[in-house]
Amino acid sequence: MPYTINAGANALAIAEREWAAAANVAAVNGDTQPTIQFTAFTSCIGIAARNVAATQVIGIHLSIYDGNTIFTAADVPNVIAILTAQNYDANNVFIIGQTSAWEASVNAAYAALVAALPNAQIYTLGDGTYGAGISAGGALEPTY
Repeated sequence: MPYTINAGANALAIAEREWAAAANVAAVNGDTQPTIQFTAFTSCIGIAARNVAATQVIGIHLSIYDGNTIFTAADVPNVIAILTAQNYDANNVFIIGQTSAWEASVNAAYAALVAALPNAQIYTLGDGTYGAGISAGGALEPTY
């Protein structure tokens, strides 16, 4: 059975194996606001990207396992296809979350993902709830 990533209904609560995109929420008093937000990570990672026009943020919540199916390098093209369909800016993307768990559990798949996103910043963090927004200056930034 293939690893599936479905469109999510709520950009501020992107659950495991879901993606969503939303129009950017303007910064407030210079503070970047979450435009997308993932549900809590335990062993998950998130991909966040800005679209080329800097008007939208895309988020993809990846878990190591999808029921009985593990994320593999063969699933990376599906992630890139979602980003491409949303006209993502390859220079404004990051990977956030439990990257160390991915390196330990699904190293080849994680390496393939990082290779497919060569300009991505990587934020290695512990358990938590993370998101992303576009700063007043137009940069994609993580939100906590």
